[in-house]
Amino acid sequence: MPRAGDGGKAPARWLGTGLLVEEVDNTVTLIILAVVGGVIGLLILILLIKKLIIFILKKTREKKKECLVSSSGNDNTENGLPGSKAEEKPPSKV
Repeated sequence: MPRAGDGGKAPARWLGTGLLVEEVDNTVTLIILAVVGGVIGLLILILLIKKLIIFILKKTREKKKECLVSSSGNDNTENGLPGSKAEEKPPSKV
């Protein structure tokens, strides 16, 4: 049977079969679970942001490559295309 003098302890329930069940405070357990869940969520968020940044960087690199390929004909000095900045050779005297 429960005692009346247990004022400082958690309340207990007496089951009729001779078992005494004490109610446990789960505050520390809930705090630990919240911290672990928060860390896992933070890691997932960091990985998603990393993937997004890598995706954006790849797209911008592809655009820069396309621009270099399309503008290479206008600034080609080796082949002497129109608009090139190469020095013109004077006509040779024969």
